[in-house]
Amino acid sequence: MKINYKIKAVKPNVFAVIVKDRYDRAMLFCRAQEYYESPSPKFRGKNFSIWDYMKWYHEQNHWGFSYGADWSGFNIPLKTVRECYNKLTKPETPYDKVMDEILNKLKLQFSEDYLIGAKDTKGETFKHEVCHALYHTDKNYKKQMDNLTKGLPKKYYNTFKDNILKMGYAQKVVDDEIQAYLQYGYATESFMKGLDIAVLHQYNEAYKKAAKAYELHAKRHTSLCK
Repeated sequence: MKINYKIKAVKPNVFAVIVKDRYDRAMLFCRAQEYYESPSPKFRGKNFSIWDYMKWYHEQNHWGFSYGADWSGFNIPLKTVRECYNKLTKPETPYDKVMDEILNKLKLQFSEDYLIGAKDTKGETFKHEVCHALYHTDKNYKKQMDNLTKGLPKKYYNTFKDNILKMGYAQKVVDDEIQAYLQYGYATESFMKGLDIAVLHQYNEAYKKAAKAYELHAKRHTSLCK
């Protein structure tokens, strides 16, 4: 079984694993992603069998194992992926072997580095995942995004939070998901449920404006440091 992928450095400390096939991409990242942020304590931070996870996922969603159809992009701290695979005594699937291969290729990278998974380096999914990576690798970016999120009216914040949890995310990533979705993916049906599109568009502009200001500042600082 051949799984085609490419690794690209896309931002400082951020590496993208590009896998065009959606199912292969999802299954390649499934173990580490759920180790990192599964809503279930049965899997989060645990060395679990992928077969147990597949059965649990089916039972939660009642329509078979639809992970590959449900999720298209992935983001995990590189050190967490390593931690996950260090606990795995032997590969269960061909996807485990490929992820182990990727880790070997990145073995000289730093612990603060971040890994994202996407179809390409152009689409909204990729941009959404980069937002997550920056949130975890750049404290200035995180500060700007958190300040915006703290300024959200409580009723909107609570609606975002409820929607995100119902989408299958863990509590610990709520604020991270808010800033990423409000930049790329705010019109996703499950995220925008109960909110007016005009309100979402307003916050989309605010978060993108802050991200652009951050990027310009970062470029200016890099130029001055040369």
